[in-house]
Amino acid sequence: MNLLKPLLPGLAGSLWVESQKLRRSKTLWISALAFALVILISGLFMFILKNPEQARRLGLLGAKAQFMGGSADWPGYLNMVLMMVSIIGIVIFGFIFTWIFGREFNDKTYYDLLALPTSRMTIVLTKFVTAIIWSLVLLLIVLILMLIMGMLLNLPGWSPSIFLTVIQKITLAGMLTTILAIPFSLIASLSKGYLPAAGSIFLVVVLGQVFSALGYSQFFPWSVPALVGGVMGSASPGANLASYISVGIVSLLGLIFTLVWWQKADHS
Repeated sequence: MNLLKPLLPGLAGSLWVESQKLRRSKTLWISALAFALVILISGLFMFILKNPEQARRLGLLGAKAQFMGGSADWPGYLNMVLMMVSIIGIVIFGFIFTWIFGREFNDKTYYDLLALPTSRMTIVLTKFVTAIIWSLVLLLIVLILMLIMGMLLNLPGWSPSIFLTVIQKITLAGMLTTILAIPFSLIASLSKGYLPAAGSIFLVVVLGQVFSALGYSQFFPWSVPALVGGVMGSASPGANLASYISVGIVSLLGLIFTLVWWQKADHS
C-alpha cells in the first residue's frame, strides 16, 4: 500500500484529463463504429444465410457467409461474432493503446505532461487505466449489440447455455486481447508516434497466421485470444497453461518497460 501512495496524488485529476481527451476525440467513435460494423457484418451474413435465393444471386458473398457462419442460427451467429472479435480485436485495442500514448508526441504535448507536478508514473498508469476501461466498454457494447442484432434477425436455435458459453469466450478473448495491446504503448513511446506501433500491430497479426500455419500458435501470445475463441479450427492445439503464461509475461513486460521508459528516458 505504501508503494501506491506516491501515485495517488493527482490520479483523479489525471484521469479526468484523459477522459476529456477521449471524449473530444474522434478516435472514440471510430473504435466504437469499428466494432459496430463487426456486428453488422455478422448480421448481414446471417441474413444472407436465411435467404438462400439472395445468397445464390450474390454468389461469392453467399459462399463466404456459409464458410464463416455455417448455419443461420444462434450458434452459428455467436461463433461468427466470436471469431471476428478474436481476430479484429487486437487491431482495434492495439490502436487504442497506440493512440493514447502516441498522440502526446504527435500533438507535441508530452513536454507539457512532463512539466506537470503530477508524477510521470501517475500519468502513465492513468493512460493505461483509461485504455483498459475504454477497451472493456467497447467489449460490453459488442455484447449488447450482438444480442440486439440476433433478436432482430429472429434466429432459431436459441439456447441459454450456448449463449452463456460464447459470452464467456468473447469476454475472456476480449480481456486477453486488451492486455496484449499494452506492449504497443511501449512501441508508441519509444518511437514517439503512431506509425511504428501501428505497423507492429499488423506485424503480430501476420505472425499469428504464420505460427498458426506451422502449428505453434499456442506459443505465440497474440494468437491466444483466437485459440480461446476456438476460431482456428478443430485441428488447432488450443490454449494451454504455457499460452496464458506467455500472455502474462508479454503484457507485464510491456507495462513495466513503458513505465520505466517514461520515468527514466531523457525527453529533452
